Amino acid sequence: MLEHLVEFFGRTHLVVLHFPIALIIVAAMLELYAMLAPKLRRDAMTGAYRPSVFAVPLCSIALVAALVAVCTGLVFGYGGPAKVDSHRILGIVSAGLVLISCLVLLTARKPGSDIWARLYLGLLILAAVTVGITGHLGGELTHGRGFITRPLVRIFVAAPEPISALDPASFGISQRSLDTYLDTIQPIFDEFCIECHDADDPEDDVRLDALEFVLDPDLDMVQRGDADASELVYRIELPHGDPDLMPPPDDGEPLEAAQIRAIREWIEALGA
Repeated sequence: MLEHLVEFFGRTHLVVLHFPIALIIVAAMLELYAMLAPKLRRDAMTGAYRPSVFAVPLCSIALVAALVAVCTGLVFGYGGPAKVDSHRILGIVSAGLVLISCLVLLTARKPGSDIWARLYLGLLILAAVTVGITGHLGGELTHGRGFITRPLVRIFVAAPEPISALDPASFGISQRSLDTYLDTIQPIFDEFCIECHDADDPEDDVRLDALEFVLDPDLDMVQRGDADASELVYRIELPHGDPDLMPPPDDGEPLEAAQIRAIREWIEALGA
């Protein structure tokens, strides 16, 4: 029972994390407005910048939410792959910056604390930026790399040809091989490979998001009719724990034997 409760606590990270992201960014925007508005209005009678009336409640709630997000995140990500480390570290740094901002705020609200007020504002903006980056990394962990920027990238990068328009003759393969690729092989790539080998930022310039790239002779990933000579097969058959294994050991479990066998048989059939 305790194990299930701990797991539930960890998973609440996905709910709680939105509070510090939103609150800190909103607080930073309000404080920037409080500082810049008098200057934009050229109001000479306005005194030095002071934290707004919203500073204390926003920062207090954000601090509590950030601390809870860190605690749940440490439980949720415990034992996770190495790619979680940067998100975990930045999350802790973000919570620390929010805590320091709150402590500085206590002094910044006192009369004659101009330097402390500006220090508070700088720390708050830094915390907002750090929280934003942390959230971005978290989004990539759950939705894949480049999740936020992917729609913008697609404006400048040509999308793969629609499946309905694929002509096996244009690839020099049979209709049966094309059907096998669409029904069996591409779903394997989508599950295990696309996160690092799609159009957004393909690692080692290897793309596995479309057949034209999988069969590209310049990439030397697939040797038609010879699975043993194919770099793709070599990488997915390496021993578990080998740094060259694909997918990388830190990114999850390797392909199952049936999936490797399906890729082998498909490559062998390409030479027929």
